[in-house]
Amino acid sequence: MLRGILLGLTLSSIGLIGASLLTWLGLVSFANINLVPFSFVNALTTLGLLFMYNSVFEASAVRDFLIYVVVAFFFHAGRLSVLLEGEDKRLRVFFLSAGHTKNEYVLNYLFRRAMRKNIASLLLCWGLLSLTIVLRNLNTWKSQGFWVGIFMLCLGVTYFLLDRRH
Repeated sequence: MLRGILLGLTLSSIGLIGASLLTWLGLVSFANINLVPFSFVNALTTLGLLFMYNSVFEASAVRDFLIYVVVAFFFHAGRLSVLLEGEDKRLRVFFLSAGHTKNEYVLNYLFRRAMRKNIASLLLCWGLLSLTIVLRNLNTWKSQGFWVGIFMLCLGVTYFLLDRRH
């Protein structure tokens, strides 16, 4: 059980680092990386995907590691996209017109402002990943996991559609 909890923290951290690097790259370079498509990946969809995966596939260390890291990456990218949607464009223009670079704006303003949200995201994803890793070891859970996963996935997508800001 302790192994599953520590593994969840490691996988969540790797996903957060990857999502942060992609966000930083999209903000400081000329590449137009849009994170909005990731915003549908919330806690419910993450649980749904992991429950479905765990109930369909047998344990495989390499495949499990890759799937969990990808899901953690999508989860953190979705949380970062929601955070960046609320970015004040006027403040960005003011910050850049004051002689600061894009890199300084991203590191000194956006990432510092997002620190608490990123820690909260890391903790939430850690809990979700650890829960699914520990539940995977229960043989009685496997038979219901797929249907619970589909239900959670539907709830997560419905929540995303109803909670959008348009």
